[in-house]
Amino acid sequence: MPDKIAMRLGSLILAGGRSTRMGRPKESLPFGTDTMLGRAAAAATSCCAPVVVVAQAGQDLPALPAAVERTNDDRPGEGPLAAIATGLRFLVERHGFGPRDAGFVTACDTPFVTAAAIVFLHERLGAASLVLPRTSDGLHPLCAIWRVDTAATIDSLLAAGVRTPRRVAEFVPTRFVDEDELRAFDPELRMLRNVNAPADYDRARADDRS
Repeated sequence: MPDKIAMRLGSLILAGGRSTRMGRPKESLPFGTDTMLGRAAAAATSCCAPVVVVAQAGQDLPALPAAVERTNDDRPGEGPLAAIATGLRFLVERHGFGPRDAGFVTACDTPFVTAAAIVFLHERLGAASLVLPRTSDGLHPLCAIWRVDTAATIDSLLAAGVRTPRRVAEFVPTRFVDEDELRAFDPELRMLRNVNAPADYDRARADDRS
């Protein structure tokens, strides 16, 4: 069961990337009866509150459920770690999250994340500050549970010029969820799939089972 100290679980969906490899905004790409961003938001809203999209100022987003909020990245162009910092700050300042509350962090290009996957990761939080999937491909910080108490470490890393979220695991108590454990829950590791390029998008649409 989740650590009882972490009484609140929100979600941060990062949507402010440049979509360079895709060639068009990923968040608005059609996926099934929804959009890529809409799929991620639907999964998160069923088990997290609040659900917050971290976007760029002036960025057009597709229609989203009324419960989904938006905040603008206050370090635009500095990558996902800066966007996570923005989102965690929003949870604290707008919703009163405390240090041991947490957020499920994902990106707008992960159409196979489900509520069950979010709960699966949250149940492994325990006393850790970060729950991080780890496979033969490496670490997956954009399908992970981040406590608010990671924010100070994130700010320190950003100040030192570090931009990759994976580095946070070196400095905070982290529960790694390794590939065998992940596959016992999700044999194809669909929850970790992202869509970066047109070929990825075509394959994901072909593999959609909704």
